Amino acid sequence: MLNKVKKFGFLALAASSIGLILAGCSNSKKEADNKTITITVDKGYKDYINRVKGDFEKKNGVKVEVKTKDALTALDNLKLDGPAGKAADVLMAPYDRVGVLGKQGQLATVKLPTDGRYSDADKKNVTLNQKQYGEPVTIETLVLFYNKDLIDHAPTTFQELEELSKDPKYAYENDKSKNVAFLTQWTNFYNAYGLIKGYGGYIFGDNGTDPKNIGLNNKGAVEGITYMTNWFKNTWPKGMQAKTSNQNFITDQFTKGKTAVIIDGPWQAAAYKKAGVNYGVAKLPTLANGEKYQAFGGGKAWVISQYSKNKGMAQKFIDYLTNDKNMQKFYDMTQEVPANEKTRTAVAKTNNELTSAVIEQYKDASPMPNIPEMTEVWTGAENMVINAASGKDTPKQAADKATKQIQQAIKQKYKE
Repeated sequence: MLNKVKKFGFLALAASSIGLILAGCSNSKKEADNKTITITVDKGYKDYINRVKGDFEKKNGVKVEVKTKDALTALDNLKLDGPAGKAADVLMAPYDRVGVLGKQGQLATVKLPTDGRYSDADKKNVTLNQKQYGEPVTIETLVLFYNKDLIDHAPTTFQELEELSKDPKYAYENDKSKNVAFLTQWTNFYNAYGLIKGYGGYIFGDNGTDPKNIGLNNKGAVEGITYMTNWFKNTWPKGMQAKTSNQNFITDQFTKGKTAVIIDGPWQAAAYKKAGVNYGVAKLPTLANGEKYQAFGGGKAWVISQYSKNKGMAQKFIDYLTNDKNMQKFYDMTQEVPANEKTRTAVAKTNNELTSAVIEQYKDASPMPNIPEMTEVWTGAENMVINAASGKDTPKQAADKATKQIQQAIKQKYKE
């Protein structure tokens, strides 16, 4: 972060001298600002930035100052840190936060390079009202992990998962009437949405831009919720109905070789590798209705603070970070799939199962709405799945209640 230049007056000097000194300090501060840009990243990206920043610094005659902080915390603090002069020039934001922060006036608009590094779909992830508020860095979506020591191929349909879940070999050790062959955290709406979307449900109409049109309680959505509910009631241990602790349960069962297949995000791969699981990765199975599992397509973008005093240089820096060469380095160091189309094509040829699965699944992914109203969806949608899974409500009742809750939350927060 930029250090503020403190100006001290000297009582012994005449008023004219003070004016000259202050003017000189002001010019020095402006010069310092032009020669330094700051970037705040999660600690996992610090080594990458330090690795690539040197060439940019030499070419542009600037110093890139790297700070580490949890990305979401940095974004949440932007509205206070920005006016106080404490915010970085460049930050990283998940796609679903880009539009929200842009509309709130926290982010500067950016100009995306026109050299073919981004497709129209990539551009959409950072666009709101025809304005771009970030440069795409990564893509991510849910994938299927399977234990190669338990099964010899990745199931390609949910019918296969249903059959696998009848195998007594995967009976839950604390309740043999339940089965853990296949597990996923559907009480997390991020995981559940792809199935609901595959059955015909949706969050907002008009490709995720119309918050007045909520499709989480239409016929297709209710069918999808009903399908999920049957897994909770008839197959899985009761603990799978938990709000968050079921994630630890799923990880524990998979890493201990009790579970053959799970659906989760690519960010889980490191934990499985550390645990020594002989796992494979594939795209998600076809749903029971024959449709594709349309999981959220997400990722991260470099964004520029609206409060930055050096937006031009910040723009040059994020253009530099997302070029073909640096996105290849990013992939090599993080194993996260780059948004840069040229680099993505190159890494797809590396025979890395995780990379290939993410790229293939992303083709069927459903972009997460990036309008501010999306913030009000998570709680209601989460309650929808949990209430249906527990039997507190029928799938239709749960869907109707959730839709009403989301509508009311949007109406209260976003006045027309």
